[in-house]
Amino acid sequence: MTAFRLIPVALAAAAALLALPAAAEPALTGAALRTACREAKGDDYRIFLSPEVARQGAALAVSVVSRGPEAPWGRPIPVACLKRLTVSAPAVATLSAENTRLTIAETAAPGAKASLSAVIDGKTVTVEFIVVAREALVLTGYWREVGDAGCPAGDPPMRELRFLANGRFEATWTPFESYVDFWGTYSFDPAARAISFAPDGGNNVPQGADLDGRAELGADGLLRLSGIDFKSPRPDAASRPAGCPMIFQSR
Repeated sequence: MTAFRLIPVALAAAAALLALPAAAEPALTGAALRTACREAKGDDYRIFLSPEVARQGAALAVSVVSRGPEAPWGRPIPVACLKRLTVSAPAVATLSAENTRLTIAETAAPGAKASLSAVIDGKTVTVEFIVVAREALVLTGYWREVGDAGCPAGDPPMRELRFLANGRFEATWTPFESYVDFWGTYSFDPAARAISFAPDGGNNVPQGADLDGRAELGADGLLRLSGIDFKSPRPDAASRPAGCPMIFQSR
């Protein structure tokens, strides 16, 4: 049976619509705000932080998405609909007066874990984050395989490789709504540049893949995974050229 992940591409895209500077969100008050919050009611809600990497001193936009029968893939709603917003560790991060921006403290210790929680429609929603050093190399976020002149992308290219801050990853050759080919955990040692993937589920888990290698982020912004080869979902696809890394661009 085909499995689908809980956080679909469309839901993340809906969240991105609200992950803008605070001034971009209409300042709804009174009856207009009550109407907007009533119309935004759904079966469940999610809080998103953008960017996903909570670096020391960074300001992260706060957005909220609801999902229900009228919006199965999610739709952005006013942050003002949230009540009782709470940061679990005030020394790690603080909220702006309008609750649309979370600022990580300059002195927050790398590796410190915290969360932002709120109540909406009687439900408590929470988003967790881990502090990252200002200059630390992290992979968190979405990447797409692009290749280069010497090392072309795979056949087909992996169009979505997502690293989550909690040590998990999701990989998809052809993204469609919430579909993901396979997922699991990964480990990354920034000092040694060593990376390893351990799939633990999926719809199309690669067979005979090379899952231990090195990760290098170049000055050109491209991520090169040397020694890593997820193979191809196409049995007739040509093998990756010897010595060629998988090359990804952040999106």
